[in-house]
Amino acid sequence: MKVTMPLRATAVAAALALGLAACGGGSSDDDSSSSSGEPTGQPGGEYTAYVSEPTFLAPSSNCYESECSKVLDMINDPLVTTDFENGELIYDGLAESIEPNEDNTVWTVTLKEGRTFQNGEPVDSEAFERAWTYTADPKNAMATAGFMARIDGAGEGKSLSGFEVVDERTFEVTLSEPFSQFGQQMSYAPAFVPIAQECLDDVKACNEEPIGTGPYMMDGPWQHNESITVTKWPDYAGDQPATADTVTFAMYATPNAAFRDVQNGGLDVFDLAAAPELYLEAKGQFGDEIIEDPTASLTYLGFPTKKAPFDNPQVRQAISMAIDRQLIVDQVLNGLPYPSTDIVTPPIPGSRDDACDYCTYDPEQAKALLEEAGVDPEGETITFYFNADAGHDQWVEAAARQVQENLGFDYKLEAQEWAQYLEFLDGESFTGPFRLGWSLDYPSPENYIRPIVGTGGDSNYTGYSNPEVDDLVTQGDAATDLEEAISLYQQAGDVALEDMPIIPMWSGSTSIIHSDNVGDVRYDQGDGEIAYKEISVTQ
Repeated sequence: MKVTMPLRATAVAAALALGLAACGGGSSDDDSSSSSGEPTGQPGGEYTAYVSEPTFLAPSSNCYESECSKVLDMINDPLVTTDFENGELIYDGLAESIEPNEDNTVWTVTLKEGRTFQNGEPVDSEAFERAWTYTADPKNAMATAGFMARIDGAGEGKSLSGFEVVDERTFEVTLSEPFSQFGQQMSYAPAFVPIAQECLDDVKACNEEPIGTGPYMMDGPWQHNESITVTKWPDYAGDQPATADTVTFAMYATPNAAFRDVQNGGLDVFDLAAAPELYLEAKGQFGDEIIEDPTASLTYLGFPTKKAPFDNPQVRQAISMAIDRQLIVDQVLNGLPYPSTDIVTPPIPGSRDDACDYCTYDPEQAKALLEEAGVDPEGETITFYFNADAGHDQWVEAAARQVQENLGFDYKLEAQEWAQYLEFLDGESFTGPFRLGWSLDYPSPENYIRPIVGTGGDSNYTGYSNPEVDDLVTQGDAATDLEEAISLYQQAGDVALEDMPIIPMWSGSTSIIHSDNVGDVRYDQGDGEIAYKEISVTQ
């Protein structure tokens, strides 16, 4: 069966690539995530943070972008989270345990006792059944419906045959095929959280004022294009942090206006991913106070692998080795991203710093590979494609110019608006390398390999298909040991990196500025966003 997974292509500037990333499902508690400001260590107070107008707030499964995730992460507890260092599950959400059978086709979930929704309804097996069934029903067209695709009966209507309520706190999920990473996948909160019956009875009203299970609750309805305010839920009985009493997510006409309000003291927290063109100005004002942390996003150039000369792997390898990633990062992207050596980015379990033999800048080897391929670049023009108005034009041209200087191809650039760009890629009418990005849904190498280079993957616009890659991914899915699964996914990545249907360019970074009113500000790589629940008010 072909598993249809949700698209996570990112449109933002590579220098600060967060893109369309919603919240991931990881937990990152290491010291690599920066923190700034004078921490108080005491709860209380209120602060404001920037957010763009979200698409939806309810049902949660219709949220598949960063802005709604910022809010829903505050008001919903996840089912489970994942340790970024070893890939193991962390039971700091609604689940007490998650156990697969021997072949990873039946997963038993036991819920923690006594948890409720913020309206008093019980968080029980039926709450998950109604949520997942609603999401899997194609009539409801939920944005995260693809996450249900592996469950028996998904997409077949109003029932979900693969979901069985065992008792009030236990349910079983039967998959159509083995999938060793289903536990990690369930850490993707928007798709897998439960829904209150009151919300299902009136989805429109719940979208304005969602009912959650987390440490914060809505403080009045969503004020469209103005603000969303959340406040501590006094009856919260879970394990997620909640430091400030009240958090207001403020919306502005433009990200530039929000940045000016930080400068004027009216806004407390702002992620420069929303306005990468302001980075140098912000650096000049805030200096070392800017919080700069790596993200799990990947920026890459893909090839039309069925069109000459890009149907020859040696040509693709040559172009990759003709590009000096570090020079572009340093001279064009303010030194922010991290040159890639793998399809899987740090800190995802299984990512490596030496996986790619053709990601090293070596113009002489690049010329040799092109000669071995029998391709004469003289008089040939390569068109490089990218989405417009997202800060990509300068670095794409820098890469194209390096290919010209080192291999002899002429080049031209073609930019399109984001919505049209994805339609253009879907139509497979491109004739040269195209820019795209990816950000995690859940911290597993499978979440990179399958969609980007797997046959029919949802972000595989290259047309690349290698049965060896697919077979190794399938073996990883069926592995009974996490370490074995990661090893098999790595082997699949190795095959793809030898074929080079995409050129991994760099993993992203984020830059956060904040006022003196707040402390304990950090970027959470696991959630793919600022750790808003941990921010303390210092004044």
